[in-house]
Parts: sequence; structure tokens; C-alpha cells
Amino acid sequence: MNNLTKNKWFLFLLGFLLLANITLLLSFFVFGEKSEHKNHGQPPQGSGYLSKELSFSADQQTQHKELKETHFKNIRPLWEEIRLTKDSLYKQLNNSSFDENALQEMTNRLAEKNKLSDQLMFRYFRELRKICTPEQLAKYDTIVPQMVKRGGGWPKGNSHPSKK
Repeated sequence: MNNLTKNKWFLFLLGFLLLANITLLLSFFVFGEKSEHKNHGQPPQGSGYLSKELSFSADQQTQHKELKETHFKNIRPLWEEIRLTKDSLYKQLNNSSFDENALQEMTNRLAEKNKLSDQLMFRYFRELRKICTPEQLAKYDTIVPQMVKRGGGWPKGNSHPSKK
């Protein structure tokens, strides 16, 4: 009889843990917060964060879209070069013949590519600023530095701009 009681408690505990795990999984995958922005670190598709925050007109949104498409067409290959160069650099960790001179040369190349990337980003934001109305400029001039400072594109404390 004692063994039967122990088995009942064991089965009860096992059932409870199974239900708790199912509830936990459902809370994550079914009832969890839906992310509107699936490309973490990438600009949102469509009208974009700046368009929404600055209440761009239809004409401004069209200009913004054109600027953004041109900008990303130019900068994506550069970002790919930076990524490939970094990959190549860190593959040298186990290469004993990779000396300080080679390291200096590769990091200088990375620095030049990053410098060019920063210049392209600055020029893009300067061109984008030109399509803003005087009323939008004050907000633009505070939002953009926050976006750039964070690196991921969204103001501090927000995983996505719409959750501000």
C-alpha cells in the first residue's frame, strides 16, 4: 500500500510538471508578445520608423523610400565587405604566421571601410533631413542621434520604435 501511495504522488508530480512545462511553452510561443519587427538590427520595412515618428506626408514618404532604397543599395555591399573582412580576421586566430603587421594591415582596411560606411550614413541622414518641414526638423534632430548612438537603430530602452 505504501508503494502505491508513493507512485500516486510521483504520477501527480509528473503530471503537474508536464502541465507547467506545456503552459510555459504556450506562453512563449502562442500567447507571447508578437514582434512586429523580425529583422533585429535592420530598419523596419515599409514607411519606416522615421516616417511614422515625423508624420511624413505621402510625398515625403515617397522621397524617403527612394532615398532609403538608393542608400541601402550602396551601403549593403560595403557592410558585406566589412563582415567578410572581420570573418577573415578572426579566422587567423590559430595562424601563428599572422603577425602584428598583418593584423595592423587588416584592421586598417576595416577602419577605412567603417569610415566609408559612417560617411555614407551621415550623407544619407543629411539628405533625408532636407525633406523635413521646419516643424519636423527639431524632432528629427533628436531622433537620428539616438538611433545612431544605439547602433541597432532604435532609441534607448526600446526593442522596436512602435513600443515607445
